[in-house]
Amino acid sequence: MKKDNKGFSLVELIIVIAIMAVLVGVLAPQYLKYVNNSKVSTDISNAQEIATAVNVAFADDQYSAQAASLTGSNTFDVTSMPDGTDFPDSKLNSAYPWHVECGLNGVTTITLNDEAIYPDPKISGGYYSNHHK
Repeated sequence: MKKDNKGFSLVELIIVIAIMAVLVGVLAPQYLKYVNNSKVSTDISNAQEIATAVNVAFADDQYSAQAASLTGSNTFDVTSMPDGTDFPDSKLNSAYPWHVECGLNGVTTITLNDEAIYPDPKISGGYYSNHHK
C-alpha cells in the first residue's frame, strides 16, 4: 500500500522559518526607526498646539497678570495649559519636561528636555535634529 502523505517536510518548514527570520532581521530596524520618528513628530505637533493654545489665551488676556510682572528678561514661564491641565507627556520619553517661555506677544520658545522644539524644531541641536533618525 502506498501512503499518500500530504503536508510539508521538516526541511521545508525550516527553510520557511529561516526566510521569515531574515525578513524580520531586515525589517525590524526600519520599523523601530519609523516608530521613533512618529513619536518625535507627535511631540513637535504637541509643541505647536501648546503654543497656539497659549497664544490664544494671550489674546484673551488670560495671562495679563504674568505679563504685567515681567522682569528685566521680559519673559515668564507658563507651567500648564491655559485651562489648568498639565502639558501632554512627551511621546518619546514621558520624563522629558516641557518649558514654555512667553513674552509680551505670546510664546517665544518651547523646549522639551532642554532642546528647542518651538518655533523651529529643526535648528541645529534642537529636538528634531537630536532625535529624528
